[in-house]
Amino acid sequence: MDAEYEINNVVLTVSYKDAELDLEKVASALEGARYDPEVFAALIYKTSEPQASFLIFASGKANCVGARTVEGAEKAIENLTVKLQDLGYDVGEPETEVQNMVASVEFHRRFDLEDIARNFRHAEYEPEVFPRLVFRIEGTSVAFLLFVQGEAVCVGAKSEEEIEKGIDRILGALE
Repeated sequence: MDAEYEINNVVLTVSYKDAELDLEKVASALEGARYDPEVFAALIYKTSEPQASFLIFASGKANCVGARTVEGAEKAIENLTVKLQDLGYDVGEPETEVQNMVASVEFHRRFDLEDIARNFRHAEYEPEVFPRLVFRIEGTSVAFLLFVQGEAVCVGAKSEEEIEKGIDRILGALE
């Protein structure tokens, strides 16, 4: 691969089956948690080791964002699970699913965005709106925001393999 990437954010959904959480109780027990039901129906909780943030809902569902690896997100979820169990909740093992991985990519080459937009039907380019081109990877939910300097942001991937396949497709298409 002639490009390098770094994952910047991993988003997972978390589901504690049959759990009803008292968010006031949970917020008072988790250091740094914020819960204001007048503003938002979820509890906001950030962890530093590993780094991640949670939106926790009374239904036992949560979103984990901000981790840089799936393993880091899973460790943060494991730590949260233990804290909920310590509070007396019978949450069991949560179901988790990767929803999105965001990665920055360096292609080590410049892009002619207008040329790409003309030659690829799955490319969207509106420079007067934003100076990047959206290059969608057909058959997937993955898209790359390509910049003239050869940098890109990959969104919509659910695994590193999808990121790597997308990079390979772009490199193959633009040869």
